[in-house]
Amino acid sequence: MLRLLRQLAATTLLALAAAPAPAQPNIANGQLIAVGGREGQVQTACFRCHGIDGAGDSSGAFPRLTGQFTEYTLKQMRDYANGSRPNDIMTPIAQALSEQDWLDVSAFYAQLEAPDLGRPAFDVAALQRGADLSASGSAERGVQACINCHGPAGIGIEPHYPYLAGQFATYMELQFRFWKEGVRRNDHYGVMTDIANRLTDEDVRAVSIYFESLRPPGSTDPDLRGSDAASRPER
Repeated sequence: MLRLLRQLAATTLLALAAAPAPAQPNIANGQLIAVGGREGQVQTACFRCHGIDGAGDSSGAFPRLTGQFTEYTLKQMRDYANGSRPNDIMTPIAQALSEQDWLDVSAFYAQLEAPDLGRPAFDVAALQRGADLSASGSAERGVQACINCHGPAGIGIEPHYPYLAGQFATYMELQFRFWKEGVRRNDHYGVMTDIANRLTDEDVRAVSIYFESLRPPGSTDPDLRGSDAASRPER
């Protein structure tokens, strides 16, 4: 695993060095796409699933996009379009947009802030297990710590490793399942696929609810998981 990570880091640095200068994003165009302001795009507007400010919804079916790194979201749009991350909703949307559109809408969401929707209370033992996996990984299962790529407290490492703090556990558990089943194939060198296959379902649940319990970047509110946590239903 360590050799794989070193190879991944070296390849990423080489790719960045060789890459042409990126186009400049047009935030106004990104906003038009997000709100369905362009002709014929009302039904596929981003806000219909992700919310007007990109905060998602409490169902957890659609990910929080607020403040996510431009380059990461841009890659996901590209992968939806080329089939390495197939999705019945997102694939046709991405294929209908241009590369410039992908960049514009990604940059639009990257600069947004939004209230934190808050989270229900979680099982304390599962939260602790998730925190341990995030900080230290699992030597027994050959799994590296999440913080190696996703940063302390899940804040992400720009530009390519997304923040996970405050992301919905339901959404993250689904992505683990897609990696495990080979549906999602857009992770470099299969790192996430390998991790998904090594973790148990209980581990996946634990690490997912741990990250959901954290305050997300781009939140305009103080941490909402304090004194009222006990009054919320436990998951």
